[in-house]
Amino acid sequence: MPSQRHLELGIYAPTVGRMPPVGPSSFQLVSDASQRIEVTWEYNKRLGLLLEDLGLEVFFQAQRGGAGFGSKRFWSHSLDSFNVGAALAALTSKIRIMSTVQTAYFHPAQVARQAATISQIAGPRWMLNLVSGWVKPDFDMLDIPFDDHAKRYRRTEEFVTVMKKFWTEDNFDYDGEFYRIRQGYCEPKPSEIPCLVNAGGSPVAKDFVAKHCDWYFVGSADPEQSRKDIAEVKEKAKEFNREVKFITYIFTLCRESTSQCEEEMEEVLSLRDNEAAQGIVEGLSGQTIGTFAQNFREGATVDEILEGVVVGVGSAKHIGTPKQVADQLAVLQEVGFDAVTTAFRHCEEELIQYGENVVPLLENMGVRRKR
Repeated sequence: MPSQRHLELGIYAPTVGRMPPVGPSSFQLVSDASQRIEVTWEYNKRLGLLLEDLGLEVFFQAQRGGAGFGSKRFWSHSLDSFNVGAALAALTSKIRIMSTVQTAYFHPAQVARQAATISQIAGPRWMLNLVSGWVKPDFDMLDIPFDDHAKRYRRTEEFVTVMKKFWTEDNFDYDGEFYRIRQGYCEPKPSEIPCLVNAGGSPVAKDFVAKHCDWYFVGSADPEQSRKDIAEVKEKAKEFNREVKFITYIFTLCRESTSQCEEEMEEVLSLRDNEAAQGIVEGLSGQTIGTFAQNFREGATVDEILEGVVVGVGSAKHIGTPKQVADQLAVLQEVGFDAVTTAFRHCEEELIQYGENVVPLLENMGVRRKR
């Protein structure tokens, strides 16, 4: 019998990327291969409205800072995800809208007020993704100490504690490691506490999600590892009488034939920006690319690691015909994901094709309810 679960689908929106004159348009391909995308409000508005028209559910926005990666400045552009989220919420009525905050860069009082305002526009459709930060040059730009991983998560946990106090209490005092509040006060308060999201594979990240978050953004390149991560976080959340939902992001290249996909991937990889890809790996890992390769996976080469970053910035890759892509999405639902967001090479036109060619297959397979 068809599954009774419903896999939500959406887009990893191009609110980050690169635009001329800095360099050719780019988003989730670390390559000079053409990518028909725009890191603009107008383009993202069209995508959000298209999601709603297609009956899909999730508009996820990352948030970046700084000058990007490599001499060609990959990911040098970033729209403010709060402004985009508020504007899109006013134009839609169904889709979930996720904004991202780098907790080290903003005060929780400021974010609490922004969130309370957006919640009046979007209600529970708006969600907040919490990022502890991972790119040292971005911290350096703002003269913010780039603390070790555990300390960055302690800041994020305290950030959430203080933010929720602004949402729920009046005239509170707080003395913590990172924040000191006297007579904390915020009106209006949100009618509902916004859902919180976090990504990260470390034990510290999983503990944080279990205690504080409603959604866990977890990788899906290895579905069986995802199954283990989901089970682990579910068990941790039970200790706090909480439930967590699970979301991932992928890069999708869906074409009529596998030969078309292969030709396109050859083009993308032949024009790849190794310098930027290496910068991403070293920024995420805090290690040189050579050291990271030694610790990554037995037998993994530097070239293989860079290729994995070039296509989808390290995400899982769903490459193939509509049926092959639908089958891969069905696997993600089976291992426990509640939602999947995807990025495309040419976002607007491929999102339309995705809705026309892949989503009906998922409905017929019982992975999604009929629209």
